[in-house]
Amino acid sequence: MRKELILEVIQDRWSPYAFSPNPVEDFKIKAMMEAAGQAPSCNNEQPWMFVIATRQEREVFESFLGFMVEGNRIWAKNAYAIIISMARTKFAYNGSPNRFAFHDTGMAVANMLTQAYAMDVYVHQMGGFSVDMVKKYFKLNEGVEPVAMMTIGYLGDGESINPELAKRDETRRPRKQINEFAFKNSLNNPAF
Repeated sequence: MRKELILEVIQDRWSPYAFSPNPVEDFKIKAMMEAAGQAPSCNNEQPWMFVIATRQEREVFESFLGFMVEGNRIWAKNAYAIIISMARTKFAYNGSPNRFAFHDTGMAVANMLTQAYAMDVYVHQMGGFSVDMVKKYFKLNEGVEPVAMMTIGYLGDGESINPELAKRDETRRPRKQINEFAFKNSLNNPAF
């Protein structure tokens, strides 16, 4: 497939380390949430949940930063907002396990990221955080699992991060070639 067939908003999206603390307008954050809500899900369960903390709620924002590993905290503190994604892991209609909850939550996040980038808002997802701390903070029951944390904001100038992270922001991470993940009929036969 020719790269020019891929939507530009998908092709160009990336996750920076340099964020501006400038406020992201509420209508943009709402649009990101609405885009997430349009994602497909098993049995239309829509198992995703998103908790948002902005710099305006400083105490909550600081608590969210505290869930992160130090390597993420050092740059995430500059973003305007932090979002925690969670998944309801049981079907609402019968209480049985929903093995697709994380997949569906990821689909919602993909919509959110695409919508954000289309509005010049950047998102950086991370897995480096304490799931146990999030569970304790929100008093989560066994049917809700934290999935990931994300920072959102406008792109920063890079002066607020260390030189190593600034250098990473200058270079985009390489993407796998399509023949490394797409196969036809067997795992030994590249699809394209």
